[in-house]
Amino acid sequence: MEKNVSNEKQHEGSFDSNDKEPFANKLKMLMRGRTVRRCSEDWGINLSTLKNYFSRPDAKPRYEVLSKISNVEGVSVEWLLGEKDSFESKNKRCGITVEERQWHKRLSEMLFLLGENELEALTKQLTMKGLVTILYLLNDDNIRLLQLPSVLKEQILTAHQANSAEALNNNKVCASPEAEKSTQLGLTSKHKKAV
Repeated sequence: MEKNVSNEKQHEGSFDSNDKEPFANKLKMLMRGRTVRRCSEDWGINLSTLKNYFSRPDAKPRYEVLSKISNVEGVSVEWLLGEKDSFESKNKRCGITVEERQWHKRLSEMLFLLGENELEALTKQLTMKGLVTILYLLNDDNIRLLQLPSVLKEQILTAHQANSAEALNNNKVCASPEAEKSTQLGLTSKHKKAV
């Protein structure tokens, strides 16, 4: 019995890439000064897999790899496969810039540093703040105030600050004017004697 032996490795589940340029060139564009090791960490791809794409121009990426790179870098899978010419195709569609993706990544890294109890506390705090805000927005008066023109809002805030300052000064007095007069009379009255 003779085996059918082929020199070409079959890539099950891989996409046939008819790129105008090799997949490795697309990866180089996405690296933007990062090392291959750093990119493999950022993209969640095995380092040897990523190196394979650079050493073998005919290597065809699996969908899982394409999806990871696409999600992290904000490009479309179609662009990675060479089906679309636009580098920004997914970015424009989603409206996410490279800088915004960096902030998302930083936030994810920061959350990763938190322990289970800290994550739970943060989640509860954000939930409570969200609920308080929603309850605040259920009040029709609050909605009308939010819809006022900016100039009118500034005038209201200025008047409110002035009233708050006046109320604070009134609270600094130890007693009301009537109570102050009766205290003075009691202290100066000749008919009162200490027992």
